[in-house]
Amino acid sequence: MHGRVHDVVWGTVRVVLAVLLLGAAWQSARSAERERSDDLDFARLEIHDAQGRDTGSLKVCGDRYREPLCLRAEHVAVDEVLLDMNRKSGARYEFLFGRSGGRTLALTLNIRHADQDLVEAAGRNGEATLYWWRDSVRLLKVSTGGEQRTLRTAHHPGREFVPPAAFGAVLAGLGAAALWAGLWRIARGGVSHKLSWPWQTTVPGMSFTLAGLGGALGALFAVRSPWTMAWTAGAVGAVSAVGMACWAYRLVRRRLPALERMEPVAPSTERDFPGTVCGPGPWQLLSMGWLRTGPRGLAAVPGPATGAGSFGVRPFPGALRLVRVRPPHRDDPLRLRFGRFRPTDGGKGSQFPLVAECEALGEPVPGARILIGAGSDDLPHILGALRPDPEHASPRGRDSPPK
Repeated sequence: MHGRVHDVVWGTVRVVLAVLLLGAAWQSARSAERERSDDLDFARLEIHDAQGRDTGSLKVCGDRYREPLCLRAEHVAVDEVLLDMNRKSGARYEFLFGRSGGRTLALTLNIRHADQDLVEAAGRNGEATLYWWRDSVRLLKVSTGGEQRTLRTAHHPGREFVPPAAFGAVLAGLGAAALWAGLWRIARGGVSHKLSWPWQTTVPGMSFTLAGLGGALGALFAVRSPWTMAWTAGAVGAVSAVGMACWAYRLVRRRLPALERMEPVAPSTERDFPGTVCGPGPWQLLSMGWLRTGPRGLAAVPGPATGAGSFGVRPFPGALRLVRVRPPHRDDPLRLRFGRFRPTDGGKGSQFPLVAECEALGEPVPGARILIGAGSDDLPHILGALRPDPEHASPRGRDSPPK
């Protein structure tokens, strides 16, 4: 019952997290749609020649052009220009403009190095024109000493929808993965295999996540049609699902059964490697992070620097009978579930984590469930060092389930 409650609680937590992620993705999508609409509509303000080519000029409201298909110009005085921050690509300046009726307007812009001299000169005796569109300043024309320059503000349309669209796609993929994992944990977690990362959640979760990344990539090409993101996300998700399904089949049908049937290796010399032990009573004292196998049996050591000495070495307090070899389960202690065992020979990467589930024979805690975690390369040496006393040996086979 405790395991079932655990599944329901953590499944509910994932569902709540999914709702938050999907809600944030919805807000990002709405923001991206507004930005995309600005991009499309702002293109209608461009002035084209008789051949339909862009002249580089924009429609300004007046006798010829009327709102909303034009920029509203406002002439202002430059009261002050302050340097806010220097950057490699330019600098950030804060402008203070004097408007009609004694009003003021503060505006912060990123200025390129080529425009810095003009901007600083405009701060002394310059004039400026603000170009408004949809209640935001889109352009700023600064003039001083007979020279003028047009600067873009942060609200100037130009693929501004890409960041919120990409961010929303990633959040949507993560939210869908969390939602599936939570619902599956609530509905099937109690009766399914207890692997820490079952394929029933890993395969869909990775597929949804990669589909979100594919949608984020599609945002770069979704200026004209947002369906580009959907097609890209669908294609990446489908390919990811096929790839993850093949990986899960090889893992569940081939690799795991082969690892669970591994043969013991009789220890001829002492060998130290990363490993951990979980159990009641005196078995708790063996969780030092390193194990030693040898002709004298199993022991826990403080670390690899112990060498062949006996300082800090704790021999196993009793005989063990192997019940089965399995991957970590989600109800195992955290140091077994998230243990990472690097190769003992000093190579790169990590070994596949495995757990030897054992039963204590005789004293000090007869019948106790003892879990020994180690890498796939080191566990055969542990199996070879398990030597139960003949008088306590059980007739059950190694792969038989516990009582």
